[in-house]
Amino acid sequence: MTASIGAGIDDYRELLDDVFGERIVTWTAEAEASERFPRKLIEHLGSSGVFRGKWGPAGDQHPDVAKLNELAFRLGRLGSAGIGVGVSLHDSAIAILRRFGRSDHLRTICEKAVDGETVLCIGASEESGGSDLQIVETEVRTARDGFEVRGIKKFVSLSPIADHIMVVARGVDGDPASRHGNVLVIAVPTTQVQVQAPYRKVGAGPLDTAAVHIDTWVPADHLVARAGTGLAAISWGLAHERMSIAGQVASSCQRVLGVTHARMLQRRQFGATLFEHQALRMRMADLQARVDLLRHGLNGIAAQGRLDLRAAAAVKVTAARLGEEVLSECMHIFGGSGYLVDETPLGRWWRDMKLARVGGGTDEVLWELVAAAMKPDFDGYAETIGSPTSPAKYHSGL
Repeated sequence: MTASIGAGIDDYRELLDDVFGERIVTWTAEAEASERFPRKLIEHLGSSGVFRGKWGPAGDQHPDVAKLNELAFRLGRLGSAGIGVGVSLHDSAIAILRRFGRSDHLRTICEKAVDGETVLCIGASEESGGSDLQIVETEVRTARDGFEVRGIKKFVSLSPIADHIMVVARGVDGDPASRHGNVLVIAVPTTQVQVQAPYRKVGAGPLDTAAVHIDTWVPADHLVARAGTGLAAISWGLAHERMSIAGQVASSCQRVLGVTHARMLQRRQFGATLFEHQALRMRMADLQARVDLLRHGLNGIAAQGRLDLRAAAAVKVTAARLGEEVLSECMHIFGGSGYLVDETPLGRWWRDMKLARVGGGTDEVLWELVAAAMKPDFDGYAETIGSPTSPAKYHSGL
């Protein structure tokens, strides 16, 4: 089935129930074995109306956050970070184009991506700066009624199968030496770049990630966000990715806890099931309580009716750290079997979860975003401590 545009959350859930069937489960298993992302999976999601049902008709700039969460939950249940993150990256690029793409060319790319006819990826990080997008070294300069784009992007997931890269770069028409205030985003066809061999990674095998060497020219209508607005554009896309990662982690953790709980009820040691041993049962209960709160937090963000960039950063870093703990504890409870690759998927899930603390922004980068939005209560301090102080004296300067 295909959800009608503007369908409610219940209809969208029904659509996801129908789409996330045996076909996607099989493709996911094949992708884990081959360590290659199946482009046909994104095509299937698009043609089935999964992205369209979430984004609505052409021109809508804001997603339905509740549907964003639901899609993330379904991706997390697949038990493959490579597949889940790959889909979310394509969707994050759609987010950038929906809000910032103004030309007919960009709108066409965007709607084809929504329908699964085109695959998108994002080229942001470089060897020089990693997560620091303010010192990006890829350069864009005006030339021949368009733009010359030159640089190297180190971590571009989906680049081996994508059609277009949303490249984060800096405009050098004004001050070539400047590294601040001139960040832009430009769409570059993958047919005009050199995609290197995919990296071998610790986990998330199907998430094809490679370096991309760029030295090309594109027409003016490929510019997504002009110099000075690039950070806003990429931050918007990253907020979608972070929300999706948090939702995937919540769903993945629930699956792992359920599998581990079943194991504990079947495994007996010292005359009782593992779940009857209070120490293990309390440990599981603690993890379950926090995973429940994570999911409630995601639903609370969705209830606001808009995507909150600070909340997306906060929930992603919190989810990633919790997910790492859940996987580590569950793998421990599985004992020796959890360490055997041929007996259980716990080891693979454990390795996959590590990506959540790096992809879409490291813990420290996200904590900085949260810290920057914190507000001191000087009146409360004066009332409780009794020593009123000028706010300016303690301004952090961040």
